[in-house]
Amino acid sequence: MKKGFVLLVLFNFILLLASPSAAQRLNLNIKPKDENISVKYTGIEAITDGQGTLIKWSTEFEGENLGFNIYRISADGAQLVNSTIIAGAYLQMRGNQFFGKTYTYFDAEGDLSSTYYVESININGQKATSNLFSSKYLGNLPAPDAELFEAFKRGPESTKNPSISKNEVNIPEELQSEVAQSAVQADFDKQRWVAAQPGVKIGVQKEGIYRVTRAELQAAGFTNNSPALWQLYVNGVEQSIIVGGNGDYIEFYGKGVDTNEANTQIYFLVVGTQNGKRIANTFRRAIRSPVASNSYLQSFTFKERTIYSSGIYNGDDKANFFGRVIGDTTQTIPLNLAAVDFGIATSSINISLQGVTQVSHQVRVSLNGTQVGVVNGFSTSFMNQTFTFPTSVLREGANSLQLTSIGGSQDVSFFDTVNINYARQFQAAQNRLSFYTPNYRAVYLRGFSSPNIRVFDISSPDNVSLVANLQIQQNGSSYQVYLPSNRGRIMYAVENSGILQAASIVSNTPSTISAATRNGDLVIISYKDWMTEAENWANNRRASGLSVEVVNIEDVYDEFNYGVFSSNAIRSFLEYAKNNWQTKPKYALLLGDATLDPRNYTGNGLYNYIPTKMVETIYLETGSDEALADFDNDGLSEIAIGRIPAHDAQDVTRALNKVSVFEQTLALGQGLERGVIFASDLPIGYDFAAVNARLATKLPTSTSKTFINRSATDAHTQLITQINSGKFMVSYSGHGSTEIWGDAAFFGINDAAQLTNGGSKLSLFTMLSCLNGYFMQPVDSLSETLLKNQNGGAVAAWSSTGLTTPDVQEIMATQFYTQLAAGNMTRFGDLIKDSKTVIPGGRDVRLSWALLGDPTLKVR
Repeated sequence: MKKGFVLLVLFNFILLLASPSAAQRLNLNIKPKDENISVKYTGIEAITDGQGTLIKWSTEFEGENLGFNIYRISADGAQLVNSTIIAGAYLQMRGNQFFGKTYTYFDAEGDLSSTYYVESININGQKATSNLFSSKYLGNLPAPDAELFEAFKRGPESTKNPSISKNEVNIPEELQSEVAQSAVQADFDKQRWVAAQPGVKIGVQKEGIYRVTRAELQAAGFTNNSPALWQLYVNGVEQSIIVGGNGDYIEFYGKGVDTNEANTQIYFLVVGTQNGKRIANTFRRAIRSPVASNSYLQSFTFKERTIYSSGIYNGDDKANFFGRVIGDTTQTIPLNLAAVDFGIATSSINISLQGVTQVSHQVRVSLNGTQVGVVNGFSTSFMNQTFTFPTSVLREGANSLQLTSIGGSQDVSFFDTVNINYARQFQAAQNRLSFYTPNYRAVYLRGFSSPNIRVFDISSPDNVSLVANLQIQQNGSSYQVYLPSNRGRIMYAVENSGILQAASIVSNTPSTISAATRNGDLVIISYKDWMTEAENWANNRRASGLSVEVVNIEDVYDEFNYGVFSSNAIRSFLEYAKNNWQTKPKYALLLGDATLDPRNYTGNGLYNYIPTKMVETIYLETGSDEALADFDNDGLSEIAIGRIPAHDAQDVTRALNKVSVFEQTLALGQGLERGVIFASDLPIGYDFAAVNARLATKLPTSTSKTFINRSATDAHTQLITQINSGKFMVSYSGHGSTEIWGDAAFFGINDAAQLTNGGSKLSLFTMLSCLNGYFMQPVDSLSETLLKNQNGGAVAAWSSTGLTTPDVQEIMATQFYTQLAAGNMTRFGDLIKDSKTVIPGGRDVRLSWALLGDPTLKVR
């Protein structure tokens, strides 16, 4: 398989429409002159530094285009570079056409001698190829392209997590009832006590018995010498543990989590005021018949997460990542099954697929070449069906699942998940075995490499016990454990070499952000490595008369989600602070970038410093910081919120310096007096110049207004010149994407990166367009580029992360400019929050308009 991975989230759209009420949404009626063209390219290039090649291509038009393949030409002919199809507009956006979209792919094996071509595939299976193009040397690229190249270089293939596989015991109903009765509910109050204690946080990603040594604990800052007082907590509930002699190690039973945002469960080790819970011995004595059971029921699960589709509506609580595309060419998915009990006649398979095309779906499901059923569905529905088949179809070890669409050439769907339910023998894998014992049946646990075997009763996970009277026997070259018949129990067996190591062990800095005595007009939530810079920002705001609380994002997770990474933890914290703090926050500032890929499926999830909330709007799923402060779910945030999408501490410092300089200039009377630029797009579907003309009337007559329309011969030059002259505000109305206003020749990220309006010439940017603020991708959007420009650009940018219509945008903007001119609201965040209150219902514009900047920024 070729090394390389797709940055799936560069949604660079220019969005056209046929009616005035939907000027910036997708238009299904516009076609190129040649209706047989599925893709029309505007540019293709490959750049390299000799150690990998970045392929970048842009489309002017995509009609029913599923996606792309990249081929590298070599002495052996054309070689496919990408392992899975690179999703085109149809897959990403529910079949809508797009204009002005840019794609990128990194070929780790490319160099200066590499030659490529791009292949597009439409929903009818028709393919078309681009012209050949060759690599060129990296050289002096514009900043956005250079950062793009480096982003790929920093995200090696080994960091990708494109699939999830796990084995889970299918617990019988009577045991499920017992487990439910013994379960201890998560305890928020206890968790907040735990978070306030010094100790360590232990990250666990899968089921097993874990050992953490004294050396590992000490390396994380845990040096307490009173092992009897050591207590381990998860979800605010104390766990039973084993403490080795003199505190040389701890052992415990742990499990990971599987949410949209996290796969790591956090266990807290602290020092209590009384002895901690310990794993006690239990004894299993024979009851009734000694007849042995050969197997138990298990489910093998495989999920694939390779394509992000923002156009699938499956609810805010479900991720929009899916697996490979299923069409009329058979897709074969390798699966590995262990210890199959072929003495049980039947097994079952459950298949989950996501419809893509708006037709009826029929997907043939085969296992190892034997058809077991057909999954049926319609349009963009989620499809889930279960089929029973003879266990003889399965194989020990390698199995293959074949999926083929048989509903016609336009029958296209995503693979999501497969579950195979079968009887599994009591056979250890890698010296571990998770299982249950059937009621009053003896079992032999086989396949361990040494007699150093322990069996734990995990029927009550919070009160694990150790079975003490084991009968361990040699069985050929391996060892087995005999468990006499008794009541059914859920158990976990492990030989010493099968004990797991924690995914992470870090110090827990005590926190008390839930204390009601906190005072903060402004709360700053910062990534943990930038707390010094966050305090600098707080001191700047305190000097202006605001009370400020600085909060480490880790403390938010610890106190409001039991230590587990989650955007909902931020929402819960802000709502708690708003309702309980002595001084209730009016503003929130997030210091850190976010991504739509928190599980790092694509290898780029390392940039999720402060997560955002992914929400569904009318046209797509997108990121919303406003949703983090919308406590009553009406689409309006109760706290004015902004973000500095920083990748490092320097980004934070530079953004603060811009705020300081801008406000100093404002104090000298250089606000609206500096003038406003109103830039507009061509009147495609909506008269954007007229929008600007109406908005301009809301400003004082003394404010100079410069109007620049994209139709002007020298529009690009005029715009750059005027911005660099130091206008107070720059406003754009028109079509847009993550990278551009209207067209790259008018204004785009390369221009934004090269602006020179620094110092006293910095501007506020407001954008009545689509996607200019799409900050959830590893490479910066237009608004981020403006904010991070070291020599100028924006002090703050207010723009959309989604697709919305200009009529509603204008209502919001009219209120904003009216209040700006009135001067009653002096901070940017207050103006934004107020402007959204006049929008007549709906969540789209309210939730998708994001402030990249400080909500307490003085603008009057």
